[in-house]
Amino acid sequence: MSDYDVQHNFKLYGLWTPHFFGSHGWADKIFGGWTVSGILNAHTGFPWTPVYNVQVTDASGSSTCGLIYPNSNYCTVRPAAYLGGALNDYSNAGFIRSGGNFPNGPTAYFAAPTIVGATPTAPGVARNSFWGPRYSSVDMTLGKAFGLPRMPVLGENAKIDIRANFYNIFNQTNFVPFNNSQQTIGTLNVNELTGTQTVTSPNGTFGQGLSALAGRVIELQARFSF
Repeated sequence: MSDYDVQHNFKLYGLWTPHFFGSHGWADKIFGGWTVSGILNAHTGFPWTPVYNVQVTDASGSSTCGLIYPNSNYCTVRPAAYLGGALNDYSNAGFIRSGGNFPNGPTAYFAAPTIVGATPTAPGVARNSFWGPRYSSVDMTLGKAFGLPRMPVLGENAKIDIRANFYNIFNQTNFVPFNNSQQTIGTLNVNELTGTQTVTSPNGTFGQGLSALAGRVIELQARFSF
């Protein structure tokens, strides 16, 4: 599944240009000319993949993250199995909660793979099989055209356009899509000398929203035309 796959995406546009008076009268130039437009963007979250960081202690006693062969820079593996029990709350409250949809800690929901000779077994969890925070925002524009009196140089169509652009006008919280700090279950330590492996440093921020996208932003513009 693509990293930017969105299962449900909804957009709603609107534009309103009221006319209170005749289109060429002086009253319309003063009180008319308003334009209000808006767009609602809402979509489900982006997919993500849980992984273990791996540290391999080889026959020489050196500890590296290289899997398959030394210094491969291949340092993460997917779990051997998903054990079930995760929640399905994709609201902001669900991702603010400690652990997100995995309140018992990540190691309670995923089984670590077995690594033999620095080679991991086939993963039991599909790539991008979990979903991150959803997104919702309303952007609006409020504009007004002020007509100017007829002048010899400017003519009768001279006007000043004033516009205010509101991004995320309702200041909704939208979390940044997950990165490694939220996808890593913990560290899988593999000792090739003893053939043992242990999971340490379970990630306390696994599956949790850590930072948000921009809040409300207001942009003002002015334009003179004739």
